[in-house]
Amino acid sequence: MAFPINTSNPLAGLSPGSISPTDLYGRISTSLIAQNASVKKIGADIARDQTRLSGLGQLHSALANFQSLTQSLSGTGLQTGAVASSPAVLTALTTATAKAGTYAVDVKQLAQAQVLATRPQKSQNAALGSGETTTIKVEFGTTSGSTFKSGATAKTITIDSSNNTLQGIASAFNAAGVEAKVVKGPNGYTLQLNGQTGSDNSLKISVGGDAALEKLLTYNPSGARNLTENSVAQDAVLTVDGKQVRSASNVITGAIGGTALALTAKGATNVTVGQDNAAIERNVGNLVSGFNNLTERLATLRQGGLKADPALAQAQEQLSQLIARNATALEKVGVTLDRNGTLKIDSNALKAAITADPAAVSTLFTNGGKGFADQLGSKIGELTGERSVINKQKVSLDRGINQLASQKAKLTEVLNKQASLLVSQYAQFSQEGETNNALPGLPGGGASSLFDFLA
Repeated sequence: MAFPINTSNPLAGLSPGSISPTDLYGRISTSLIAQNASVKKIGADIARDQTRLSGLGQLHSALANFQSLTQSLSGTGLQTGAVASSPAVLTALTTATAKAGTYAVDVKQLAQAQVLATRPQKSQNAALGSGETTTIKVEFGTTSGSTFKSGATAKTITIDSSNNTLQGIASAFNAAGVEAKVVKGPNGYTLQLNGQTGSDNSLKISVGGDAALEKLLTYNPSGARNLTENSVAQDAVLTVDGKQVRSASNVITGAIGGTALALTAKGATNVTVGQDNAAIERNVGNLVSGFNNLTERLATLRQGGLKADPALAQAQEQLSQLIARNATALEKVGVTLDRNGTLKIDSNALKAAITADPAAVSTLFTNGGKGFADQLGSKIGELTGERSVINKQKVSLDRGINQLASQKAKLTEVLNKQASLLVSQYAQFSQEGETNNALPGLPGGGASSLFDFLA
């Protein structure tokens, strides 16, 4: 809605002395107050639309948060679990995409990092060498016998008189991203360097500068090895159903679909992936709790900034219809809708249904897009998508707020200029002595400036 701007001059046709100051002030105040009402109306409309826009943002956020919960339950079941016949060899964690079955796993070798150590020193804080500036280059790569093949980008470390102690050198290595620590042993203190796990993370250390540091830290697989190798860098090696798998880490993903293996020891074990009944009950509870929180949030928005809002009404109506379509199936597993629109769980009924047929309960909620949780997620996707009523209203409100703000700025600018002009003319028209006090004409007293009408 555009607001007209009245630029007419209420003093037009008058001349100094032809009208009393009080009548003169009355004309001016009537003109300005009338137009200031338009400014206030625009301000009120902006505040109203901003409240609605904020409410729509809260509605979108509440729906999106619940959709994240429904999507976390997607896949072939609410949750699967995995058990190793030899838990000392590995533990397993499944996701919703895990497939039930039994897999033969034989861990031949664990991944480990290379560990290098200096010869013992009497003190961890005593200066080593002369303090001459020394550059240490650390390369990462693969070692085969006495051959080193460089791979990742090298690290450069500088040692001088400010840090030429075991502890200072350890700090410099750590700052460069190479794990180092000072270890106290029976013969003194040693600097221990730990690489990353995996055969591609062997270390080669070159030293240039102080001779004492060069003798202490140089390590070249094909040359001087002044550090002691306490552990070699190697990959994890295992077979899964007879197929060999290598990994730089002891956490293996991809070897069994939807299942991660955390290796802890060498040995053979069977990994059985199956439905976790306790997790089914737990996740049904999470879904019901999430839905009830969403319902409560939507009710609060209806009482606040989204009264009679079509987007909110659509969301509530469509979610209620979805519940109604699934009511019979949900009731069979102990989930019902009360008169307040809240879902309730009969724990005994749910446990009995899971015990009788866990796969059926799981499929009721997640079933390749057809389950109850799948349908909820899909419906919320429609309600919050680019072409949704919520998004269209947000775009429209944002555009309207910008237009109103522009109108308000233009109207305020015109009124300020008009007020300035009228103040100047008022001073010319007023009689001597009456313009030095507060401006007359306001009930209960005057105003110090015509600008007061724009407050």
